[in-house]
Amino acid sequence: MFFKKTIVSSIIATALAIMTFSGTSGIAQADSFNVKLATGHPPGFHYVKFFKEYFAPELIKRVAARTEHTMSVTELYSASAVKVTETLEGVQRGVVDIGGGCYCFEAAKLPLHAFQVWTPFGPFSPIKSLSVARDVYSTTPELIDIFEKKFNQKLIGLIVLDPYEIISRKPLMKLTDLKGYKIGAAGANLAWLEGTGAVPVQTNGAIAYTSLQTGVFDAVIGFASFFEAAKFYEIAPHYMKIGVGSVTWLFVHINLDTYNKFPPEIQKIIDELGRDYEQVIAMDKEEAYLPTLQRIADKGGTIHELSDETKAKWAESLKGLPAKKAKEFNAKGYPASAVLKRSIASAEKHGHVWPIKYKVD
Repeated sequence: MFFKKTIVSSIIATALAIMTFSGTSGIAQADSFNVKLATGHPPGFHYVKFFKEYFAPELIKRVAARTEHTMSVTELYSASAVKVTETLEGVQRGVVDIGGGCYCFEAAKLPLHAFQVWTPFGPFSPIKSLSVARDVYSTTPELIDIFEKKFNQKLIGLIVLDPYEIISRKPLMKLTDLKGYKIGAAGANLAWLEGTGAVPVQTNGAIAYTSLQTGVFDAVIGFASFFEAAKFYEIAPHYMKIGVGSVTWLFVHINLDTYNKFPPEIQKIIDELGRDYEQVIAMDKEEAYLPTLQRIADKGGTIHELSDETKAKWAESLKGLPAKKAKEFNAKGYPASAVLKRSIASAEKHGHVWPIKYKVD
């Protein structure tokens, strides 16, 4: 008798437990989240501007509209949380939750991500450059998997730059004008000066203006939105349209521990927002390029464009760069040849005509 009562009691208790669980499981637990969004660059830098004006408010709005949760964003710019050279590490360690930075400062850790730099005179259009990058990333797992496997973070957005060009104290109209001339550049794009006779000087966006001002170098490789925001034209009034192309090699990453704490609906929003954000920037870079040059001219800059002949000679001087980089990084275990071939083919698919035919084994 006691045994039967025990069984009945257990069945009733189990049923009540199931009913209680069923009655509450459909009720969402509303939580309040906060993320620290950071970069070493100042708000005048183009992608940071869109962090403030688009990414942060859009994240808050989408979470409120599509979930039961709330999101707030602590914005930390101008190296207040991470320096431009420390973003990858800062996201890895959880110093910040979401970080924006440049692979150009992580050449030792992420050399393969500079693949568009290794094929200079590529697509001029930022929209095409981003499309090429996404084509290559989608067919090369090694470019994405490394973030989660080695650096405790996840890629949520790629950032394209407006075309790389030069701003200088004097006009640089021919390759011979570069001989002996000190030119600042960040990371892998120093390779664009090989064979020109120029003196390459390593720099970064945080110190470039001061270095130009003090004579560490006399010209800088960069892009229009950066040159305008930092007022480079005040000390180097000659803007040189060199045609080297647009490059997609900035990023937005999220700490993996942070990402995994979010419910699936917020993870989905972050994934979508990262892709939307990169498209918003690409379209802005496409549309803003010529107006930016006009504003530089209105403020005293002089816009010059290299002749097609000079561009072709410059490209010819760099024709061995892709093969050289492929060989160097193939030997280190990276699929460099495959990546470069995919990048070259994708650019052609999107309508780009290379000034020279790069050969990669």
